[in-house]
Amino acid sequence: MTFTQSKISPKLIYDLKNANPSARVSVKLVAEVGVGTIAAGVAKAHADHILISGDSGGTGASPLTSIKHAGLPWELGIAETHQTLVMNDLRSRVMLQTDGGMKTGRDVVIAALLGAEEIGFSTAPLIALGCIMMRKCHLNTCPVGIATQDPELRAKFSGQPEDVVNYLFLVAEDTRSLMAELGFPHFW
Repeated sequence: MTFTQSKISPKLIYDLKNANPSARVSVKLVAEVGVGTIAAGVAKAHADHILISGDSGGTGASPLTSIKHAGLPWELGIAETHQTLVMNDLRSRVMLQTDGGMKTGRDVVIAALLGAEEIGFSTAPLIALGCIMMRKCHLNTCPVGIATQDPELRAKFSGQPEDVVNYLFLVAEDTRSLMAELGFPHFW
């Protein structure tokens, strides 16, 4: 179920928690001016997890105008959110995640330093699998067979799970190296 930021209400979070008390409620917010205030309301409503999405990510199924012209960089969104939650003594209530164009260990380190506990990768692992960014995911015509159910196109898929694993190992090694340079023995 998807809701716009203006439709997220404490009652909705309350209802979701009551429908399944053991489920974790996660709310995705677009990095924009004032996102910290919205996140504070979400934390007060007892959501478990907040994802701040930056302007550089996006699904290939989205209109190009949504991908290129919505939101702010994730760095601004996660920094504002973390600072607002800390100032309002709400930071310990939620797990904070960010995404939106993450590619390198440097991105991971910056996100952690700005307050993120989790970092989401989407586009880069798809590229590791062979995605050529045709932005036709929603049309069932992906020429490399990643985002399609057409048997002929799926036969063209040459990606392997190891491709993603190798990429993420390189990101992890880059992260470890940068954290060591900064004097941190562990990520969090």
